[in-house]
Amino acid sequence: MTGEPVDVTGEKFRMWLRPDGIVLLEWSDGARISLDDALEATGAMEGLTGGVPARLLVNSRSAASVDRSVRMEFVRRASLVSAVALVVTTPLSRLMGNFFIAVNSPTAPTRLFDDDASALAWLETVT
Repeated sequence: MTGEPVDVTGEKFRMWLRPDGIVLLEWSDGARISLDDALEATGAMEGLTGGVPARLLVNSRSAASVDRSVRMEFVRRASLVSAVALVVTTPLSRLMGNFFIAVNSPTAPTRLFDDDASALAWLETVT
């Protein structure tokens, strides 16, 4: 993919498609992410990619909480992603991320990272 990044702003997130096809999702500071927010984000991703599976970097380090219904919606819409990098910055978010991965066994490669740069470097190696 080439050209300028395409950007979508939701009530609690910003999402954009990079020219290399990687989608970045950044949740707003202090966001309490609900099922409606997850539906809005997955709809935005589907619109950005045309429904074609894409690599996704999720930066949730400043989000306050994620409901179980949100996690289940992301599992339900797994066909939208070919790989997922989750940026986590607290011991609790790392624990929750590891628990989510262990319990839900994502079909796409999924890893946790401490920073965006490491997450992007990994996503660039995943096809």
